[in-house]
Amino acid sequence: MSTDEPRRYHRYPCAFTAELSAGGQLMICEGEDLGAGGCKVVLLFPLPRGQAVRVRLRSGQVRLEPSGQATVAWISRDPPYRAGLAFGEALTEAAVPFLHGLLGPVRLTTGRG
Repeated sequence: MSTDEPRRYHRYPCAFTAELSAGGQLMICEGEDLGAGGCKVVLLFPLPRGQAVRVRLRSGQVRLEPSGQATVAWISRDPPYRAGLAFGEALTEAAVPFLHGLLGPVRLTTGRG
């Protein structure tokens, strides 16, 4: 993420599963951090920056399984590939109760923009 585009939402380290559907393929990914507006996941193979994906968030700790659209905001160059996903508006809203279920009441926004 570039410095001229600061995040609007805090990210918190936590473990969860993200099911990504992209290009007709389903990938089960390990999540490393999560915020209301996006997350970081570990991928077996890279996806192009800007690619639209369908995401479902899962955890054994939370009954909710929010799903919706996201965009690959960034991706690492080398395996294991790590990617930042920027959630669409509907998934941003749905991710909030999931995030609170995982971590309790946490600050959502950074206070910027």
